Amino acid sequence: MPRRQERQHDVPAHELRTAQNQDVHAPILSPMKVRFTPGRVRVRIDDLELAALHRGEPLHAHVGWPGGGWTLTLDPSGHDVAGEGGTLAVGLAPLLAQLSDPAQEGVTIGGEPRVTVEKDFGPQHA
Repeated sequence: MPRRQERQHDVPAHELRTAQNQDVHAPILSPMKVRFTPGRVRVRIDDLELAALHRGEPLHAHVGWPGGGWTLTLDPSGHDVAGEGGTLAVGLAPLLAQLSDPAQEGVTIGGEPRVTVEKDFGPQHA
């Protein structure tokens, strides 16, 4: 199977610590894929991002622009979905075991918005 084409922003979670000057308190800026549709947010994470969640490390995706921005956080110790302004925090504590199950493709948290977190394990880390 051909190796996927790496994009400039595709950096494995374990390498992001180095890029953040080894600051253990710096947020992990993740290359997770995020898609918005009406009433729904879909997130796809890779195997290294799932491993980071198991280590208790929240994952963050951020897009900034002059005067604002948007941030999504997957929080392995949180229990709720909460949003305010340009920030959405998704608590995965009750669903982390299910997300880790090899038989499961992902998990969905109902509500507004409905949030789906899917595993996107390609050959890039095999």
